Amino acid sequence: MKFKYCLYSDIHGQIPQLEAVEAAVEKENADKIIVIGDLVGLGPEPAEIVQRMMDRPWIDVIIGNVDLWVTRKIWETGTPKSPHQEWMFRMMEMTRERLSDDQIEWLDKRPFSITYTPEINRNFHVFHGTPYDIGDSDAFPFRLTDDEIGEKLDDFDFDVGAHGHIHGPSVRHIPKKNGETQILVCAAAVGMSWDGDPRPSYAVVEYASEGAWDAGNGKWNCRVERVEFDSEEQATFNENSWIEHGERIGGMIRSGTFWNPEHMPH
Repeated sequence: MKFKYCLYSDIHGQIPQLEAVEAAVEKENADKIIVIGDLVGLGPEPAEIVQRMMDRPWIDVIIGNVDLWVTRKIWETGTPKSPHQEWMFRMMEMTRERLSDDQIEWLDKRPFSITYTPEINRNFHVFHGTPYDIGDSDAFPFRLTDDEIGEKLDDFDFDVGAHGHIHGPSVRHIPKKNGETQILVCAAAVGMSWDGDPRPSYAVVEYASEGAWDAGNGKWNCRVERVEFDSEEQATFNENSWIEHGERIGGMIRSGTFWNPEHMPH
């Protein structure tokens, strides 16, 4: 028995990047496609992205922290922690104005996480930020060592975890105190990356077992892929769009780095 999952996340209202990733994912012939949150925010076409997912019910969609900022009106209830977040809050309000009521309701009802069990006792857990926080209070950024992440995951016993949020794809093997190892996959990002590579990304998680259906002796294989994409036209489109400080978005699309690297958001 073999099962292939394809995952991507952090689309952030960017259609051409999504189309490039979708074309690559289609060639993978996946059994299940999963979008790991942050469909909107930081991009000029949020309504088109949400409607695209609403029209594709075979794709599982998990909510991201920025999605919730839009649906729950974070600018009315939250206090910005930085000038960057203050700018983000204003952008979320403008993003919400571009969504229909049906789109807002659909987005708000996406689950926090989903667990897939291809075989008994073999669990694949998918979440946006961490399994215990959507990403507002904690995350798994590049700077953390495997051991540091292992401490955060010590109470979670899934075989493989997949997330988005940090805008840099990776496959990490996380040591646990009990001597076992968890695989942690970051699929992000589609819309813009912050790891120095401007190409959009996606992840593939495969499970294969040759034993009886309930043997639970299958093997996991995980990888991340980058997709070629001509960024200049989309960067310029963002710069000239309705987004405040569209030049920040355009710069991230071109360079694959955060617009203010001295003050990374997580």
